Amino acid sequence: LQGPLPLEVMSSPAATPSKDWPASEVDLEAAATPPPPPPRRRCWGRCCLAAFCLAAVLALAIGGSLALCSTSSLAECKLCRGLNYLLLPSGEPASNLPHDASTRILNGVAFPSALTVGDEELWFSGGGDRYEYGLVKVYTAASYLSRDYFHECDPAEAPFSEIVASGDAKMMVLHMHYPASIDEVAESINKHLAPRLPQATAATTLRHLSGALTSNKIAQGGLHPGDEIFLSCEAGTMSVAFGAADDASKKALSEPGLCKAFWGIYLSKSPVFDAVKEGMARGFPERAAALCGVEAEALSGGWAQDLAASAAALPQSAAWSAAALEHEAEVLEHTVEEDLSSLAAKLRGGGPGGEA
Repeated sequence: LQGPLPLEVMSSPAATPSKDWPASEVDLEAAATPPPPPPRRRCWGRCCLAAFCLAAVLALAIGGSLALCSTSSLAECKLCRGLNYLLLPSGEPASNLPHDASTRILNGVAFPSALTVGDEELWFSGGGDRYEYGLVKVYTAASYLSRDYFHECDPAEAPFSEIVASGDAKMMVLHMHYPASIDEVAESINKHLAPRLPQATAATTLRHLSGALTSNKIAQGGLHPGDEIFLSCEAGTMSVAFGAADDASKKALSEPGLCKAFWGIYLSKSPVFDAVKEGMARGFPERAAALCGVEAEALSGGWAQDLAASAAALPQSAAWSAAALEHEAEVLEHTVEEDLSSLAAKLRGGGPGGEA
């Protein structure tokens, strides 16, 4: 070996001179190997304590935020409404309608299968959800169309262009999930309507629509989960109602291009919200087939009723015929008897030489 030994070797017990010196190379290599590190202690206790403390801090922060948001001065701020929506149950009933053939369930919300507006019956034709920032569900939109839109029993697709442009009766029902003021709803609708309206009359149309929305007494107290807005169109006139399709306080707006622009938000080639159009792409053919089935059943039922009525009338007709024949026979017999009696009287008194 050349040079001094390493410090570790010099300080190790194996490097102490002994009677067997010089040491072998195996002994020197073993002496130079560092001892294994001590086993690491697991921190289960400390980790659990840290996790518990973090959860407690988060719970206190959330509870404090909700408590602050419950005050009247902060209850209407957007951040507080978002926290309430995400962290607290909304208390919205699933539906106040029975779940039977007269209703349709759309994303957990029950809508009537048909609505009557004036003298027009409108049929549920599908819809979808409107989300804000992809997280908060603002409302569920359900479309209703008159029978005039259903030309075929098995349409390949919904006639979106016809629905947007046609003046036939149609309606969109907005079922609210997120609490909002009516001013916010009007502002949101106007923002999407503005680029679709005729430029010359856009400002006036938006002002009149905002007035129709915000002047309603039901909506002035704010919209809450479960509230519904009914926006119907017919012959270019839009009607705005809250709570019921035929509510007495509904407002009518005959603004040029308003109905076409409103339905274009949902059903144009580039809709603002895809979900409603996608839902109608499925719901429209289903409704068309259902309407054809109902009409075919009614038609066949009418035939069956006519045949049953005819069959039931046959015995009565036969009885009437027999009675009529019997009466005619009696009349004929009486007439013959009278004629014979008259003839006999004439013969007895009219011939020469006495009675004939």
